[in-house]
Order: sequence, then C-alpha cells, then structure tokens
Amino acid sequence: MVESLHRTGVKPQQIEAALREKFPGVQPVRKDIYNHTAKIRRDGLLGDTPMKALENFLAGNGFTFYTRESDTDDKTEEIFFCHNKSHMMWRAFPEVLMIDTTYNTNMFDWPLVQFIGVTSTSKSFCIATAFVMREPQRNFTWLWRKLNKCLMTAWSHA
Repeated sequence: MVESLHRTGVKPQQIEAALREKFPGVQPVRKDIYNHTAKIRRDGLLGDTPMKALENFLAGNGFTFYTRESDTDDKTEEIFFCHNKSHMMWRAFPEVLMIDTTYNTNMFDWPLVQFIGVTSTSKSFCIATAFVMREPQRNFTWLWRKLNKCLMTAWSHA
C-alpha cells in the first residue's frame, strides 16, 4: 500500500493517515514510511548511481547538460543543466540574471546553484541549475562558462 501510494505522488503524512484509516489497530511510524519510500527510490535507480540516474533523466527529457569530473578521479564534481524551454524564456526576457546558491539541501550536501531570470511582469523563472561539489572559484568559473555557452546556443537558435 505504501509503495502504490508513493508512486502516485501521495506524501508520507497522507500515507500515514491512509494506513491508520485502513488498519485502525496498527500505529504506523512516519520514519518507517520515509525509510520505505527511500528504498523504493533507490531500487528505481536500477543499479545506477544517483548522479548517473540524474544524467539519464536529463538526457531523456529535453535538457542541455554538462558535467565535469575531478582531476584526481572520475567522480563528477559539477553538473550544470538547462531545459530547452528555459532557452525560450531567456530569449524573451534576457534583461535580468540572478544567481542564487543554497547549501546542504540535497542528498550530496553539494551547493545548489540556480540561475534565475525575471519576466516583464516581475515573475521569476529558472534559467539553469547546477550542483557543485566544492566552492572554489574555478568551479564557479566553469559554471559561468557553461551558462554562457548554453545561453549563446539559445541565442543562435533564435
């Protein structure tokens, strides 16, 4: 029951309520529900690492993306991605570009970098997103180059 509800997008607190309603004598623990849904997600990777699963998703869903591996091993240090619809939005509204970075908010504890644009009606939209393993200047320089390459590609298609 947990798996079927999870696969349809039901949130853990709603799964817990559904279990309590269907099985009144059982007291489900929300942590158990979180653990089970995490296992479902892991099993869905089909043997890929989470980064490889992300790359496969991006490749199959209209994203332009770039990765960079570490100089010392083949582990991904940065991943930059931009959806093709974001190209169209950027072409329509290229006047404002904001960069926002959040920390320790994902399973890798990598900084998340978002490049944000603003429409003429003051609505924001995501231009591109990136994860960086560390924060040295060279990592952000790499991101800036990839953003520039991505957006210039968008302009050349206009």
